[in-house]
Amino acid sequence: MFPALLQSCEFSRTRTLTAMSAMSLDLSVVLIVLMVWALYFVLRKSFFDPINQILTTREAASQDALQEARDQLAVVEKKSKAYAEALKQARLESYHQQEVFRGEALQQRSQIVAQGRQEGEQLIGSARQEIQSQVVAARRSLETEVSGIADGIVKGILR
Repeated sequence: MFPALLQSCEFSRTRTLTAMSAMSLDLSVVLIVLMVWALYFVLRKSFFDPINQILTTREAASQDALQEARDQLAVVEKKSKAYAEALKQARLESYHQQEVFRGEALQQRSQIVAQGRQEGEQLIGSARQEIQSQVVAARRSLETEVSGIADGIVKGILR
């Protein structure tokens, strides 16, 4: 029939057979798969496992440090609250002491004022008594002088 067509079919058939022979499973494919698996296990044991172990160790250390920081923060907050409470109590005690001192000062002031009043009243009383005694003495001296003056006037008139 057509020699060119036959030749083309023959070429196509040989190419198909070559492709099929390349696609067939042979020992080299199995060897490559085994080498890839071996490379995977070697890399895993020598590279990935140590890196994962380091990462796990770092993560644990950072978690421990974070937990320790949280614990310290809780202690600081507790101490801060205790300090604030102690400061509040100290202020209350200070205010109480101020009130006690103020009360004592007011009491002392009222005692001093009362004592001053009493001393003033005593002074006024003694001054009144002295004035009364002076008035009585002045009256007596005037009465004696009046009778002497009156006698002198009477004698002067009668003369």
